[in-house]
Amino acid sequence: MGEALRRRRKELGLTLGDVARSMGTSDGYVWKLEQGLINLQNVPLPKIIGLLKVLRWTPEEFTLATGVPLPGLSEKTEETVPGVSLYKVPVYGEEEVYVILGLPGLALDPADLVALRHGKGLYLFRRGESPEPGRLCVAEGEEGAFPGEYMGLNPKRSHLVRTLDCPREVRVLPKESWEVHRIVLRVEGE
Repeated sequence: MGEALRRRRKELGLTLGDVARSMGTSDGYVWKLEQGLINLQNVPLPKIIGLLKVLRWTPEEFTLATGVPLPGLSEKTEETVPGVSLYKVPVYGEEEVYVILGLPGLALDPADLVALRHGKGLYLFRRGESPEPGRLCVAEGEEGAFPGEYMGLNPKRSHLVRTLDCPREVRVLPKESWEVHRIVLRVEGE
């Protein structure tokens, strides 16, 4: 296990300190991990997430390399801390990039969830789930995707979506080339 961590760290040209900073721990702790003196299964989840981030591994790649399963970070949700479900959600338009969210007191079905980065926020939407008029949505078409407020259909059966950007504008989106999806969660950044 530890050898896989050391090999990956060196492949990426990282120091023990680089890994330690990402994990929020000391160089000595990382060295002990690499030596197999600390069982990876006993490492707290926030440190594992930092390790995955700095080593640029998905949970699946980590498991393949180390043999240590990470059930709380798989595609499905599991509670690793009572009341906190973790979700691994693909980011729209970014290949092999995921956000991992811990959502205390909130349970979502992870099927078909996608995260859209927009401005300083993150919008989680579910493909194939239509929004109600007046609710937030993600409009997705050949030109990309953007969040907005769903206003309904016009007489020609095109979607009407008000953008969230300034200046706000209402866009007419033909149903043949655009889909609108209900936003299930909005995360504000700083």
